[in-house]
Amino acid sequence: MSDAYIGIDLGTSGCRVIAINDQQNIIASSQLALAVDSSAITPTEQDPAYHWQVVKQVLSDVITQCQDFTIKAIAVDATSGSILITDKHGQHITPVLMYNDARAVKQSEQISIIAPVQSGAHGATSGLAKLLYIQQHNNLPSDAKLLHQADWINFNLGAPLGITDENNALKTGYDPVEHCWPQWIGDVSDISILPKVVPPGTVIGQLSEQLCQDCNLATPPNIVAGTTDSIAALLATGANKAGDAVTSLGSTLVVKLISDKPLFLPEQGVYSHRLIDKWLVGGASNTGGAVLKHYFNKLQLQQLSEQISLNEVVPDFYPLLSAGERFPINDPNMQPRLSPRPNNDVAFLHAMLEGMATIEQQAYHCLQQAGATALTSLRTVGGGAVNQVWQTIRQRHISVPFITPEHTEAAYGAARVAQGTF
Repeated sequence: MSDAYIGIDLGTSGCRVIAINDQQNIIASSQLALAVDSSAITPTEQDPAYHWQVVKQVLSDVITQCQDFTIKAIAVDATSGSILITDKHGQHITPVLMYNDARAVKQSEQISIIAPVQSGAHGATSGLAKLLYIQQHNNLPSDAKLLHQADWINFNLGAPLGITDENNALKTGYDPVEHCWPQWIGDVSDISILPKVVPPGTVIGQLSEQLCQDCNLATPPNIVAGTTDSIAALLATGANKAGDAVTSLGSTLVVKLISDKPLFLPEQGVYSHRLIDKWLVGGASNTGGAVLKHYFNKLQLQQLSEQISLNEVVPDFYPLLSAGERFPINDPNMQPRLSPRPNNDVAFLHAMLEGMATIEQQAYHCLQQAGATALTSLRTVGGGAVNQVWQTIRQRHISVPFITPEHTEAAYGAARVAQGTF
């Protein structure tokens, strides 16, 4: 029998599971949307038991498709900053407070007083801020445990309670440079509630005997520590060495660069995740697809793009929907620069695309100037990746090879983590 490796992606709207073979070809896949929990007090709370049931259903479907393969390992990615609390037996005490739950404003202010500026724990949506909120509003048992969303799935798969990966731990305050939970966390919380942290790709357990029986597996696959959904999506593209970068052209423009050295520019929202012996440095501009969609629908964007003449001179725009930019320029009062608006929509769109390409080029230059590894290749994901005119414009601004990724699904990246080929 040939070997197979499974990646589970529990994203913002659903679960997708992909199995790959030794050659990294997809041999099975399945997905299921997450229904909105109408009983939740807030949409940013979700039921942990429901999350597990969805994952179990999709995983079982993929395992059924892999009857001719020996499943060697499983890895999970999930949303960064989503946490829950369990008792010492792994029974959940709280719902999952999702990545975008921003109730912990006062707690984030507590953190801002004592945490180093480069910590990933800043902000009301951080895992640590959510933990403090829960502790201050609930009487938790002394042996309670914090789990990230991915940790919860790993535990239900069969891994021991209280283990997480370095990437999911970042927003809970983990120090990826020193490989530890920093001492200052002890000033605001009992550190014993926090999980043990291991690198992505570390074997942390085996699929439970019950699940093996349910899925007719003779040999239990390893459970491997995973990562966050955004990092898994980057790994799916094949970016894996220093200088490789991925730009996400979604609602915002996000750049991620693999570097030999970490980089922290907290005032600009730039942080570094550890990737074994490398670092993933990322930053996000407020420009991007949301600005384009404010002016044009999908069909208009396609038709107008096809009419752009690249030799036309257009105004110097800085496209934003509203005032404020963090990266590559840190100016909370920065105004959008979208005037004078050209007389025709083709020129208007052209100017915005040129402006966004300039911002992207400045973003990578900013990372390099701050000490990150120089850009050597670029992959593109997100809705804007299909716009060939935009890509041509970007290639005129950024003179490195543009590589078209075969895969962009986070579940595929998680499968590569399971295989150990990331």
